[in-house]
Amino acid sequence: MKEVVALLAGARRVTTFCHENPDADTLGAALAIAGAAERLGKQAEVVSWDPPAPFLDFLPRIDRVRRTPALEPDVAVVLDAGELHRIGKVLYERADWFASARVINIDHHVSNPGYGDAVWIEPEAAATCEMVARLLPELGVGIDAELATCLLAGIVQDTHTFAHPNATPRTLRVSADLLQAGAALSAINRAIYADKPFSTLALWGLILAGASAASDGRIVHASMTTAMLAATGEQPTSVEGFVDLLGSTRTADVTILFKEQGPTEVRVSVRTTALADAVAITSAFGGGGHPRAAGCTLNLPLAEARVQVLTEAERELMRGDARSR
Repeated sequence: MKEVVALLAGARRVTTFCHENPDADTLGAALAIAGAAERLGKQAEVVSWDPPAPFLDFLPRIDRVRRTPALEPDVAVVLDAGELHRIGKVLYERADWFASARVINIDHHVSNPGYGDAVWIEPEAAATCEMVARLLPELGVGIDAELATCLLAGIVQDTHTFAHPNATPRTLRVSADLLQAGAALSAINRAIYADKPFSTLALWGLILAGASAASDGRIVHASMTTAMLAATGEQPTSVEGFVDLLGSTRTADVTILFKEQGPTEVRVSVRTTALADAVAITSAFGGGGHPRAAGCTLNLPLAEARVQVLTEAERELMRGDARSR
């Protein structure tokens, strides 16, 4: 954290970057650091190559998010991205910009290789927003209701409102401080998990209707296709949260959601119990994340991607069974 504080304190311009398909954790952290930088008299901006999902419209100043940097390069803060390339095509479209910027890497993914000029990785943190909530006071920035809302949103989504095993006593203490600062937990929870248009429920119904099980029910998987999106008029971001619903299956040790992005691109979300390692499954395809939650992208047709990932999941279950003996 000290290296991050020093680099941020000396910056005149701060550009924060979200990972592709931004969730509340990457967006909340990016908005909070940009807001803190402005409170310190610096110029700041938030960049996300992919647009935020509509359910995140409640985040303060979400309308400030842009696709590419507008400020001159100084300090680039990459948040919640296990690999630098996860910030999307902006990395290549603006390679000249990044060549002149100093990169800060703040993340909680165990698979993060440690890229950047200042690196702060805490796999034990439930969310990158939990880390940023501890960072801002070190920068001399008091957390007000706006910053607290951004930060608690990230913690809520990454812990499924404290239901996942990654929520620690420190997570709860940090969250309590954010509540004290003015964040509204019930409103944040409802915005992320409950306030869904009927078209989203229709999409989820189509996905759920095609759910399947393998390995005697220990693997449960489902697929979202582009045809389903067209039929319901929904966007790919509307599937956010579905994998948690699928994971409520009693017998499942591995839960997998396949998300078709095009004819030869499939994004995969994996959730596991303690009997399997999600990172072990996704790293076979260049992905990463956390032991209980990870993801990857395969440049294959959906049917082929499904076969390969399910085969790897079966291998990991066998490895997990061997470890538990």
